[in-house]
Amino acid sequence: MNAPVPLAEGLPRRRFTVADVLRMVEVGLIRDDERLEVLDGELVPMSPKGSRHEAIKTRINRLWGRTCPDDADFAQETGLYLTKTTYLEPDFIVFPRSIALADVKGPDVRLAVEVADSSLDYDLRRKPAIYASFGVRELWVIDAARRVTHLHREPGGNGYASVEIANAAARMQPVHAPAALSFSLDDLRA
Repeated sequence: MNAPVPLAEGLPRRRFTVADVLRMVEVGLIRDDERLEVLDGELVPMSPKGSRHEAIKTRINRLWGRTCPDDADFAQETGLYLTKTTYLEPDFIVFPRSIALADVKGPDVRLAVEVADSSLDYDLRRKPAIYASFGVRELWVIDAARRVTHLHREPGGNGYASVEIANAAARMQPVHAPAALSFSLDDLRA
């Protein structure tokens, strides 16, 4: 079993490409059901999904399945290949339907959504800078425990210039994705 280990400060590190990691899965060095992201060549195990995380994700999927307009598409837990050494797996991405999912790059992503429960610190501290640096236009980090959403907008080299917090009753409307995908966390309770 693979388990996180303490950092080996001061020692050289071996960085991997996404292709290296896929090959490790193919030959059985990494289990195919192991949830990993690759950040600048570093393998990062993803936190286990909790029931709150799954409930919110299921309800967003159901809602967007009904409301997504014909010129847009969304994908759930799909691989987002940003470079040869960076691969993320957001809970959702919204992108133009005219672009094949396999061809989606950072600037094509109109909205990325991360539902955070046990991974909140990582999703709020590290991931926004990564998404912004690759041009993802908007990132919503949903805090499943506190029922608030951190809305990250205006990407740049140092992260997002605008970050707002929406409470559960606030209707969140994407800036670059279709307005039909708007919702509040309270809407998801129904």
